[in-house]
Amino acid sequence: MKKILLIIIILFSIGSIGGIFLAGMNIYTRSTTPIEAPQQTQQENAPTGQQ
Repeated sequence: MKKILLIIIILFSIGSIGGIFLAGMNIYTRSTTPIEAPQQTQQENAPTGQQ
């Protein structure tokens, strides 16, 4: 029973480390993205909103 509980705890810890890694990558890509990119997406979304 203790082995099963230990395996579950290890799997959850690996999953949380993966989540922290993905969150860090998200912050990194947002900080390195040029400012021009959001302006282009706004211009692309504007014509679709008018239609």
